[in-house]
Amino acid sequence: MSKLKKLIDEITEFGINPKVELTDKNDVLKKLLVGIYSEFLNAEFEFDEADYEKEPEFDYKEILKNVKSNFQNFGWYSSVLDSNKMEPNIEIGIGDELDDLTDIIKDLLAVKWRMENTSLNDALWNFEFSMRTHSEQHLVDLLKRLKERSE
Repeated sequence: MSKLKKLIDEITEFGINPKVELTDKNDVLKKLLVGIYSEFLNAEFEFDEADYEKEPEFDYKEILKNVKSNFQNFGWYSSVLDSNKMEPNIEIGIGDELDDLTDIIKDLLAVKWRMENTSLNDALWNFEFSMRTHSEQHLVDLLKRLKERSE
């Protein structure tokens, strides 16, 4: 749990602080994303049936503005929609590195809020659920883009 909290604190800084001072943000981000992914794959918790208040709404536009300030070279990319298909005219889609990281940070801020305001099991359930249903794809896509940038 303390490792997950530390990872969340570090990665959400890119969405809270418009001027994160690091020499190689891309490498740092890559390591943080891998750490978050590892925590997701190894998350264990018991379902907490207590009723808690909902986390506050985290401002997507404000997070995006800070992410954009920290990663000015991030932008649009194309991706294969179904990598299992092997056809001559494969369908492609468009992604956005800024949106990927903003969505990841927004979801992790909700997990952090739950860590501080509800229970460990509630926070871990929310983490696992938001990753499985939303952030995991953003994370995998962003890791792929970061790898391609370093080639």
